[in-house]
Amino acid sequence: MKKRSAIKTDLFADEHHRKKIDSLGDPLTEIELHIDFAALAAEVDRVAPRPESAQGGRPPYPTETMVRILVLKRQYNLSDEQMEYQLLDRMSYNWFCGLADATTIPDRTTLWTFENRIGEAGAKALFDGVSAQLLKKDFIARGGQIIDATWYLRPNSTTAEARRS
Repeated sequence: MKKRSAIKTDLFADEHHRKKIDSLGDPLTEIELHIDFAALAAEVDRVAPRPESAQGGRPPYPTETMVRILVLKRQYNLSDEQMEYQLLDRMSYNWFCGLADATTIPDRTTLWTFENRIGEAGAKALFDGVSAQLLKKDFIARGGQIIDATWYLRPNSTTAEARRS
């Protein structure tokens, strides 16, 4: 007699997991509601243009993907090595970065190279852009405070008070 088990296999298990994560409240989905990553990527490319290269070699990852990775890296205070591991390990990171169906993910060297390419000016444009977008939606991104290892977003009190008046 075959033993019974609560484990059931399904070819679409990833889809079921995604729906469950969404129903539980994925914080990365919340971030996507408030931040326009395409606009941030365009600004990073404007401030730190991608160098032109002759045909050949591995093509680069899209800037938007790399921007999303940098936002996660900063939000969760991860090293390049840890970010690479998390991209391999966590479904939610893959979905957030647009890598769910990708056979390759950016490795630690790719992350380091991208950060060096954009430099201080690109990083400033990126994170100033994040803060500006959040502020437009009446949130204040408060850095330097650890609260449950996530960004703490609170409504801008001056805007909230103005609405009450």
